[in-house]
Amino acid sequence: MQHARSILPPPLPLRCSALAVALLLTTQAQAQQETSAHAATSTAAIDQVTVVGSRARNRTVFDSAVPIDRFGLREVENALASGDLGAALQNLSPSINFPRIESSGASDSVRGIQLRGLAPDQVLVLINGKRRHASAVLDTESSFAGTVPVDINAIPPGAIDHIEILRDGAGAQYGSDAVAGVINIVLKSARSGGSAALGYGANHTDFQPTRETKTDGQTKTASADYGIPLGDAGFVRFGAETRSRSPTQRAGFSDAGWTSWNATPADLALDGKVVFKSGDSQNNNNYLFYNALLPLENGVDTYSFATLNQRKATGSAYFRYPGDPSNVATLYPNGFRPQTNGDLRDVSVVAGARFTAQGWNWDLSARQGSNLFKYDLSNSVNASLGTNSPTSFHLASFDFRQSALNADLTREFDFGIGAPVMLAVGAEFMRETYQSSPGDAASYAAGPITDAPPGAQAGPGLRPQDAFDGSRNVRAVYADAESSLTSRVLLQAAVRYADYSDFGTASTGKLAARYKLSDGLLLRGSLSNSFRAPALVQTGFRFSTLNFNADGSGLQTASLLPASDALARSFGAQALKPEKSTNLSLGLAWRPQRQTSFTLDAYRIKIRDRITRSSDLQSDAATAYLSSIGRSDIQSVAYLANLLDTSTTGLDAVLNHDLPLAGGTLNLNAALNLNQTRIDQVHQGSAALAKIDPALTLLTDNNLFRIRNASPNNKLVLSADWQASRWNLQARATRFGALQDFSYDEDAPLVDGVHAQSFAAVWSVDLEAQYKLNRQLTLSVGADNVLDRYPQRVRETNNATYGGALPYNFINPIGVNGAYFYGRVRYTF
Repeated sequence: MQHARSILPPPLPLRCSALAVALLLTTQAQAQQETSAHAATSTAAIDQVTVVGSRARNRTVFDSAVPIDRFGLREVENALASGDLGAALQNLSPSINFPRIESSGASDSVRGIQLRGLAPDQVLVLINGKRRHASAVLDTESSFAGTVPVDINAIPPGAIDHIEILRDGAGAQYGSDAVAGVINIVLKSARSGGSAALGYGANHTDFQPTRETKTDGQTKTASADYGIPLGDAGFVRFGAETRSRSPTQRAGFSDAGWTSWNATPADLALDGKVVFKSGDSQNNNNYLFYNALLPLENGVDTYSFATLNQRKATGSAYFRYPGDPSNVATLYPNGFRPQTNGDLRDVSVVAGARFTAQGWNWDLSARQGSNLFKYDLSNSVNASLGTNSPTSFHLASFDFRQSALNADLTREFDFGIGAPVMLAVGAEFMRETYQSSPGDAASYAAGPITDAPPGAQAGPGLRPQDAFDGSRNVRAVYADAESSLTSRVLLQAAVRYADYSDFGTASTGKLAARYKLSDGLLLRGSLSNSFRAPALVQTGFRFSTLNFNADGSGLQTASLLPASDALARSFGAQALKPEKSTNLSLGLAWRPQRQTSFTLDAYRIKIRDRITRSSDLQSDAATAYLSSIGRSDIQSVAYLANLLDTSTTGLDAVLNHDLPLAGGTLNLNAALNLNQTRIDQVHQGSAALAKIDPALTLLTDNNLFRIRNASPNNKLVLSADWQASRWNLQARATRFGALQDFSYDEDAPLVDGVHAQSFAAVWSVDLEAQYKLNRQLTLSVGADNVLDRYPQRVRETNNATYGGALPYNFINPIGVNGAYFYGRVRYTF
């Protein structure tokens, strides 16, 4: 049992939030003198009607019983400087982080977001209120290895009208995965007109580890969308977008020749050179989308929307030294760095009809989503084949598909309680399939050279006997009731029953309430439980990667296996169980005047049987066991298991104020998130594992330390946005709080029994200026992280930085690319 730590942040966030409150108080008198004309034209985000969080059609962000953020089109466009939707969400919300993993295989292609410090697959993503399918790729490298996130960057950025973020558990309302909350992305729906945009940007940074000024990460974007009216009220909005990004290189000079198996003179001769790769991958994205509404006779509205993303990403694996057995010197006399190639295609189509019948508002819909990932290698070798080895390989393909039929009905009832009750009922049938296909024979072959490792380097490929073909059906029904019992009291209740063909049944519920102390001050709270079934990908995904061994002194081939695999069972794996969670939140919303609002929400999320990737189970005894059963091609085994019970406690505070300034409107915003995760229980026991090596544990102290500490405990976002007739100016300062991670340096200080390093808080400042040349043409220039800030460097020892090759830790959300400058031109018509 771990003891809870204080969730109080360091003094700086407290001072910043105090300044924000002071700003509210000092500007209140000035704002009260604003003209009625300005008050009429200012529509704050807190007054906007929201789709997520309530079945009622006129519920605003301020009136909701649960905390909701709403970011409009202009806010989203300004946050999309680099084109990554995940990075934009991190810029917009203090509750969201978007860690950037470098040189990590499939993670170069697919990255997930975190909400309230929880895992990427514990947040539900909706498009126009409909569930978005998850990725076909399991996260194997990040702080939340073993999760299956929604590929947020597969959603076309140019298709977005606005984004709603529900910061509350919502499993009873929306189903599995809504543990931390829900992100609803609403597509553009203007009936006419359009826009086209061109953009260019690049990183320009002083990189201290190599004392270089670097310009890389060049990014080119082009997008266009257009609306065509259909009849009197219908429309079809469609668009296309393309984005290409060059790679960044943030590796340092390396003195890691000693890590080569032989440490030959040729290996040591490379010391002092940059031979490893760290940074963003080369990335090319193409997008298509449409959003359509077609009214028919008799009050029937048909609708459909779809998105398509085709992505090719080129990353890098670890460098192989020329004298190492993993190399074929004839092919690579100077060593080589394998190149990973990800080819992803993501498609989502939704169609439905809305109508009224027998007093009920009906919404019948069907959806189909698919995510196909093909994983290839180039500039590699299967050393066991010697000079007969190819240098390019197909490692595996992963294909996830999700289809569903939904019926959602709403109706107002008068039960004689003094206020109507909005009742919503619905049903869903969902089918999921997941297939993994093997690589080519050379990618996994064990050739005639027995003292060389078999399989492609940066692989090996998936063997035919390890391929997976699985499916499941999910049936669910729900009921949701909401009523304003009086002008001050709002009550919500929801229940859901789900039946999974592979994991059984589950019932979830939610109660929420809001009480208005006055028209401008309300209290709110909710209590809910959620159920997250293991993703189909989690039950069937397997792959092998090259990564650090237990003490960081070298690299090893680690095999990640499904829990049902016989080898995993011999190491103690058991069938996965669903995660279960409870969520409690209490908060207030205060609007002392039309132009000023303040919200404060505290939360506590308890998760039982949390699915986690085990540590790499590696020791001399484990190696001997693997050799005895003919698996000398791998040095360690890992699998997914229900290993943890955790509690996450936190606080969200958001302050917003609008005021007239210099002929325009200035919006000031301060948002703070405090977050702390505590491990309540670790399920370490395994009799089967003890038979192999009694000293092995399913989670090492290092892994547990990272789970507790690898996300910042606090994040502060301060922004100022001035809008006038021709000029728009925006400034945003984001402070990512301090964090800790384990260290391979045995001289590092001990924290909770683990050698660890503390990384100081870091600020990132973003600036943008827009100028309207005329009604149609707008020019924008800006910079993200304009002060060129980096996270604190890793302790400079051989084990901690792999001989200096990896000077920065990937876990800090600010990333390791430095300043990014960009320009954009947009034409509207």
